[in-house]
Amino acid sequence: MQLLSFLLSLILAAGPGMLIPKPVSYEPAAGHYIPREDGKDVRVRMGDKTLQKVVKDLPAFAAEEAYLLTVSLRGIDIRALTQEGADRARQTLAQLRLLSEDGTLPCGTIIDWPRFAHRGFMMDLSRHFRSKDFILKQLDAMSLLKMNVFHMHLTDGAGWRIQIDSYPRLTSLGAWRDGDTWSEWNRRGSHYLEEGTPGAYGGYLTKDELREIVAYAAERHIEVIPEIEMPGHSSEVLRAYPEVACLGADGKPVYSSDVCPGSEETFKLFQSVLDEVIEIFPSRLIHIGGDEAGKQSWHNCPRCRARMEAEGLKNVEELQSYLVRRMEKYLNGKGRNLLGWDEIMEGGLAPEATVLSWRGTQQGFEAIAMGHDVIMSPTSHLYLDYPQDAPLYEPEGFGSYQPLSRVYSFDPEAGMPAGGREHLLGLQGNLWAEMIPTDEHYEHMMYPRLAAIAEIGWTPQDQREWTDFHERALAFTELLQEQGYHPFDLAAEIGERPESQQPLSHLGRGARVTYITPYTQKYAAAGDATLTDGQRGRWGYADGGWQGFDSDLDLTVDLGKVQPLHYVGTTFMSSIGAWIALPEKLEIAVSEDGSSFQTVAVIRRPLKDETSTMYIPYGAVLNERARFVRLRAFRADAPQHEWLFLDEVEIN
Repeated sequence: MQLLSFLLSLILAAGPGMLIPKPVSYEPAAGHYIPREDGKDVRVRMGDKTLQKVVKDLPAFAAEEAYLLTVSLRGIDIRALTQEGADRARQTLAQLRLLSEDGTLPCGTIIDWPRFAHRGFMMDLSRHFRSKDFILKQLDAMSLLKMNVFHMHLTDGAGWRIQIDSYPRLTSLGAWRDGDTWSEWNRRGSHYLEEGTPGAYGGYLTKDELREIVAYAAERHIEVIPEIEMPGHSSEVLRAYPEVACLGADGKPVYSSDVCPGSEETFKLFQSVLDEVIEIFPSRLIHIGGDEAGKQSWHNCPRCRARMEAEGLKNVEELQSYLVRRMEKYLNGKGRNLLGWDEIMEGGLAPEATVLSWRGTQQGFEAIAMGHDVIMSPTSHLYLDYPQDAPLYEPEGFGSYQPLSRVYSFDPEAGMPAGGREHLLGLQGNLWAEMIPTDEHYEHMMYPRLAAIAEIGWTPQDQREWTDFHERALAFTELLQEQGYHPFDLAAEIGERPESQQPLSHLGRGARVTYITPYTQKYAAAGDATLTDGQRGRWGYADGGWQGFDSDLDLTVDLGKVQPLHYVGTTFMSSIGAWIALPEKLEIAVSEDGSSFQTVAVIRRPLKDETSTMYIPYGAVLNERARFVRLRAFRADAPQHEWLFLDEVEIN
């Protein structure tokens, strides 16, 4: 009883040095121990009754992974209830040894268990192919961080990456493309090439390679979840097998990115694919995608219309739900459960489906309220394809700015309605590979942000603190470098955009802005006050300082009275991967009465090509008198120019 009381008191003890994730409790002791290289000084006790009493009120998953690790002058003792718990202790021990500068281990006792059952990472293999050996290397790092789910995004428009015997053209055509990078492939027209074509880029994992990956992961207590995309993101499937495409008015296949839910050939193909997937992957969950289906070809497809009429479906959202429900029933019949991105909720959620909530947390909470299991993976915090430092100096990324501090700030339970915890399985980081052609670049984007996700998933929320984690992340980054990884150099982090750190004073600050063309509500920032509130935007377009327009821009600033004007300007952002580009030109006009305007400056696009995220000022020196200033910005008539983003309109 005295030992039990002592162990329970450890839960309130101080943190354990430099470990990631931070253990639940750590009690230091005097002295250091020199471990044996052969590991024979590690004593493991399974089914320990003392530990059983400590974890008796924990959820089953936490108890299964719980361990007690003691380092003393006499050696190393591990107590666990399962082999998984014992191996989690061994990973703690391995990290302690890697972090040790002199080869010794500090004496002390750790009691530990995870916060969430699902602590995952998704690797996008479609946009840029990754080899088996690269995957195994990342599984080693995930194991060190006590992560337990590896989600493989195996299929998408940019390439089908899994061998399927029943439909061989999925790889003989769908795995090969014209363009080494995703951007080149898009610029060249998104063409697929026959396997063996000189210059074709691509590849796929064989069944034997996938079985090796699954076995390697299982040895490290990591479950591998495969994803087979449907109905959207499937242009490679349509090209390989046109019979699963919708039909146009001329009766010919429509080559969109969506398969046809009206065609029985679609279900025949995907059921055969899932049969072969299930033979390889023993995971309870099978991911079927379900995201970003455009559905445009469904409206006029005779087969889709016939399906909707036969099934009593009111719209294309319900037609997608029909496909998802039918695939779920098929998977359930095979003893598996369906997992999908949160769009599977549209049109009605399949009865037993698990939701991976990526567009925010609200969709996840709605699914929880309906009694469904949920994994949180919001773009706002857990998408790792965004640059993690000043985009001007980082390798090309996709989208906004995602520093380590923002990733670490995420709490999956924040805002969750009462009573929903049992359905919140955990969280997952996703790393899409559109802008990441090399293995080194991929690791640069993964680490050390993956360490933050691991700690969120393992460590109690009330024991996490940013400054403490940052110090440990610096050490972990060095550890990874020593082990042959290529993490972002956290020690050299630049941080936020300097211009955003101090308010800007100018004549137009606080002035009323009239929008002739509206900004989009998704990127409204601070609304009508955004462009004259004295705040410059930070590095990310979605950070609340930049205002977005999905059209040409036309607005007027009212200074309140006629006065001398000597300068008007603003800054535009370019981020081609996010379809944001610089305007072809900016026209500045002035007026005393607000109705008769005179154009006083035209600033043309200063760059021929935009290859990365940039922040370019457009401004002009003036010698005018006016009360009203009008800005008109014009988008380029070019691909990937959907958005204009600007921050403060400075007037002096």
